[in-house]
Amino acid sequence: MIKCILFDRDGTLGELSDLRFPQTFRPFTNIRAVFQDIHEKGYLVGIITNQSSIARGTAVGYDYEKEFKSYGVDAFAICPHDNQDDCDCRKPKSGLLLQVCKTLGISPTECLVVGDRMSDILCAEGVGAKAMLTLTGYGEKEKDEVLRNFPQVPIITRFDEVLSFL
Repeated sequence: MIKCILFDRDGTLGELSDLRFPQTFRPFTNIRAVFQDIHEKGYLVGIITNQSSIARGTAVGYDYEKEFKSYGVDAFAICPHDNQDDCDCRKPKSGLLLQVCKTLGISPTECLVVGDRMSDILCAEGVGAKAMLTLTGYGEKEKDEVLRNFPQVPIITRFDEVLSFL
């Protein structure tokens, strides 16, 4: 049974015009309302996101915690590493998901991960969580690969369509 919906940030909850700079993120306008609706249905909400801009030094002064709390999340986890750092938290590894599960006291199998990339799907599948692909961000480009490898993964047009699956 799903207890928590975990969302990727970039490409899932909004668009990012330059991946190097978190300040260029343009969130979809209804994030807080959607998260409130999810809460009202009895689910927890979290964000798990790779943010290599932290390792590269282009996120100096950006307050992710303030951003995420403004959406009304129950928990969040950020990978601050770059691709070559080979950490355990960077998606497609499942460290971020496991970190949020520990914070919330739930099992990974009680989570649904919504993201726009194959790495989000692999993160979920690696620990028995459910996954869902959104076609925003990189989703349209990665859809065929996701379907080839994980035909059971539902596909939605935007993150807010997750409500129709709950």
